[in-house]
Amino acid sequence: MPPQLTPTMNPPLTRLQKRKGTRKGERRPGGGSSLRPAGKAHDWYSGGRITSNGRWFRDSQNRTLLLRGVNLCGNSKLPTTPNGSTHLNEGFFDHRNVCFLGRPFPRDQADEHFSRLRRWGLTFVRLLVPWEALEHSGPGIYDEKFIDSLVELIDLMPKYGIKCFIDPHQDCWSRFSGGSGAPGWTFEAAGLDLRKFKATGAAYVHNTNQEAGDSPPMVWPTNYTKLAASTMFTLFWAGDTFAPNKMYQGEPIQQFLQNRYFACYNHLAQRLSHLDAVIGFEVMNEPHPGYIGLESLTRYEFNSNLVFGDSPSAVEGFALGDGMALPIEVWVKSWPFPTKKQGTRIINSEKVSAWLEGECIWKQHGVWSVNQKTGKPQVDRPDYFTTHPLTGEPIDFSRFYLDFVGKYSKAVQKAIPSAFVFVEPIPNEAPPIWGPGDHEEGIVYAPHWYDLHSVFNKAFDGRITHDVQGLSKGKNVLAATYFGLKGARKNYRGQLANILNAGLQNVGNKPCLIGECGIPMDINQRKAFMNGDFGHHSRFLDAILSSLEANLLSFTLWNYNTTNDNTYGDHWNGEDFSIFSLDSPQGTPEAGRSPGSNTQLTLRQQAPNFAKEAMKRSAASNADVVSKLQIKRTGHESDSYGSFVGEKEGADNDDECRTSNEEDTIAEDSPFDRSYFRFEDEEYDDGRDHIAHVGGRALDAVVRPYAAKVAGEPISTEFDLATLQFTFRFCNYLQAPIPCVQVSSPEKQQQRTVTSNAASNNSDASSDSTLESQWYGHPPEDDTTMAFDTEIFIPSYHYEEARLDIRVSDGDWRYVKERQTLYYRHKDMKPGAVHSVLIKLVSGSPLPHSHNNSSSTSVNKTGGVDSHGRSKRAAGSPGPSKLKSDSAYGSNSSSQQVGKAESDAGCVCTIM
Repeated sequence: MPPQLTPTMNPPLTRLQKRKGTRKGERRPGGGSSLRPAGKAHDWYSGGRITSNGRWFRDSQNRTLLLRGVNLCGNSKLPTTPNGSTHLNEGFFDHRNVCFLGRPFPRDQADEHFSRLRRWGLTFVRLLVPWEALEHSGPGIYDEKFIDSLVELIDLMPKYGIKCFIDPHQDCWSRFSGGSGAPGWTFEAAGLDLRKFKATGAAYVHNTNQEAGDSPPMVWPTNYTKLAASTMFTLFWAGDTFAPNKMYQGEPIQQFLQNRYFACYNHLAQRLSHLDAVIGFEVMNEPHPGYIGLESLTRYEFNSNLVFGDSPSAVEGFALGDGMALPIEVWVKSWPFPTKKQGTRIINSEKVSAWLEGECIWKQHGVWSVNQKTGKPQVDRPDYFTTHPLTGEPIDFSRFYLDFVGKYSKAVQKAIPSAFVFVEPIPNEAPPIWGPGDHEEGIVYAPHWYDLHSVFNKAFDGRITHDVQGLSKGKNVLAATYFGLKGARKNYRGQLANILNAGLQNVGNKPCLIGECGIPMDINQRKAFMNGDFGHHSRFLDAILSSLEANLLSFTLWNYNTTNDNTYGDHWNGEDFSIFSLDSPQGTPEAGRSPGSNTQLTLRQQAPNFAKEAMKRSAASNADVVSKLQIKRTGHESDSYGSFVGEKEGADNDDECRTSNEEDTIAEDSPFDRSYFRFEDEEYDDGRDHIAHVGGRALDAVVRPYAAKVAGEPISTEFDLATLQFTFRFCNYLQAPIPCVQVSSPEKQQQRTVTSNAASNNSDASSDSTLESQWYGHPPEDDTTMAFDTEIFIPSYHYEEARLDIRVSDGDWRYVKERQTLYYRHKDMKPGAVHSVLIKLVSGSPLPHSHNNSSSTSVNKTGGVDSHGRSKRAAGSPGPSKLKSDSAYGSNSSSQQVGKAESDAGCVCTIM
């Protein structure tokens, strides 16, 4: 048995009575070994480089990583000059003279936004960098100033524990075909006139479709089936096969477009190759096959395509683009099917052409023609896109896509050899099957998932949800209907399990990360914007995140948008998904005050430039604290707590309290080997009222505990939003490599401590020797032992005001509130041994806030805790579960049985 740890209890410090550093002679519970620096759970640098092993991400210590973060951000799809918001059209067609500087946000706002993401535990970023942002001026002409701004921004990420991967984001090919992504000159290369897309129905572009009678917003996905986007995707993936006659600047169109794309992102990878924050590149956001594999050119299948608004078939789209006027079906929302035909309307009455020169490219290649008798378009080669035009062999889009993935991966990994390559399937379809010869190195399966029914209808009340995934595959409507929030979780959990299993089967045993998931914030007729009640939003998002967690999936939420407001949402095509908004109401600490009530001011009302105002407030708040609290050493130097007095003449400030000799400050090490003083120089969260939470939406669900770094393989994780109970289970690896760090043996620890204490003339040397000699885990067989640290993010947003009951199955733990982190070191090292962590509120304690709504600053304060994260020994009657008492840091080294042992950190500490 390890030596008994008997802490010396001292008066607790208040939150503001803080000191930086630990000097020689101060008590250092848990030992004084030189370990690797221990970071926050949600700091992705403390564990070293991110790698992978099978389906899991790993760090340098071979711990399993469960990554989570955000897409940054929706406004990156749009230029800043001219303003690219899709409700505007000034300068829209001047596509070569645009600028994306300031995306995702200006440099002077970086501290505000990165700090907020760190505080929320969302420190893994999918960074949107559309092709247009890099190469808008013309082929091979890169916007180096924009890239410089990206380098500067990404270079700041390590300060906040943030890592990222680059997303070459696109929707429906380009802004000029109703989405985002490719530069405007790519249409010119294909021979298309982007100024004629509206008249010919070749695309529905929000910037230009603003007239009465036009289809309503949120129809942008229908552009995937319209002429402009479908043609561009077909030429991009397989122009050599389906349009061999099309050349541009001496190159076949497919080679021209793909080579520009490869060169562009290879160039970006070279520019970012020195940045530790960048771990990889995505291939392409939500790729689409265009016409490839399309079985019918006369009607789109509504089970696999969104048929809504003006809905021409493929051949009708060809004819409209070629200058014909045709009656086109108009579809509207319905039930139980998403849409139904309402009628028809004439499109292209002016009979203009969408082609710069000559006739339709598909007409040139013999796909269709005009019937000389009827004057209507007719299909001449109905199987043109399903069989090879020359050989007649069946066409499989996967082959084109996987070949592209291989070439793109080589282009990126030539610049960054260790880069991950994130690969998405076609939305809502199974991924392609990897075969011999397909690129394997660094591949991450990165699909997207949304509740498409709720997204399309912008509605959620928790009563009924539908399995759209199953319906698209022919599932019975009744069987695809789920009732209540419990049913919603079951529905979502099953859909995500299908996605995960399809990836493991087709892509292989590779990591899986859900690249996009989230909810529209303008659901239910935008009522929350008026009454501030985001309860439905929190329940909706909690159902989604709980289902992701049930499948042990890493994910990046869509999205964090720094320019979001209640009027135009994310400023792109009528979407409003951002978990942050300039128009989100600021709460109040007054009990019972409803968040978002009409009497509260929004960020926009408080300050026109909220970003600068927030930083100004934060700086003023910090300055106020420093001016009011000065720390003065009194009495003998061996007093590890010191004395704290108010501001007065001659009082030393915090920095002056530190010794001038750098060697007197002990280096940072493991949380199990540090006095809590070592955390006092770190950022501290003041709970739900912290200014960083202002602007957040549905934060009750967004901000949640999770096991970020696991010294083993995860088994299950669950967070109950109603009770704030968090449960996590994992097991030891069955085979090496195992996560480990080396620490000195107890004998050497004790020898170091005695020497240090003697040099400092510490009168309490014997007590410190006992503390320093403590080790964790199995006894060492030689000079070293291995320590196993699992790190769990414990958000102060939920738990700042709470008294916690922390239970572990075995081993030791330490809760460091300043870091929002619970460190857990298990003891049972047997291969496959299962470990559990349970975190809940102390029985009988009130919830620290109401869950009736989810404004980030809504709070009814109850209770209070200090920040030490230590548990003290207490005796009590044994409970029915025979729980063991914990040592000073939550260990199970004592066999004394207790009922409820309360710590000076507001924690009840037990062993399960």
